Amino acid sequence: MFYLEKEKHKVRIDKPAILVIDVQNYFFHKNSPSYLRGSERILENVVEFLRTVKSINNDIPIIATVHKGWNDNMYNWWGNVVTEQWALPFVPEELIDVLIEKSTYDAFYNTPLDELLKSKAVDQLIITGVMTHLCCETTARSGFVRGYKIVMVEDCLWDKDEWYHYASLKNIAHGFGVIASKDEVLQVLKPKE
Repeated sequence: MFYLEKEKHKVRIDKPAILVIDVQNYFFHKNSPSYLRGSERILENVVEFLRTVKSINNDIPIIATVHKGWNDNMYNWWGNVVTEQWALPFVPEELIDVLIEKSTYDAFYNTPLDELLKSKAVDQLIITGVMTHLCCETTARSGFVRGYKIVMVEDCLWDKDEWYHYASLKNIAHGFGVIASKDEVLQVLKPKE
């Protein structure tokens, strides 16, 4: 699907951080009011990806976000508040180096993310999580305009359905990010023998 874009922009890894966006009860727990049907499809991929990254290079920061609380715009649009119960991460705690709370789509907005990345000399964001067309794409765009190189891990991202997911990835591939599978990213991360 991303053949032409992949010909132009190859997966390269510089000084990355892994972002795990909103892999939390709110979207992954089947009893949640905002459960994303099909999210279990990527959960196994995300956990496997994070475990492998840790085994390859434990110095790559893994930063998770959780959507929590509310702000006026989000409440006016969606009409709900993300409570403590639904803000709990849905990935094993030992795979996360830093947890950041956010209350809007953009993981940079009113959070310490940019400062944290700069303190670790990160210049690239490898993005996983949900929802591809909202929080993940908004954070990718926000990171791009701040000077970060963007890699979206296609099979570690999910949305309300495939149409939103792939439409978002096509937009990202066109203007500001590389689309790759977890295996493609891991292949580049592996030390050269």
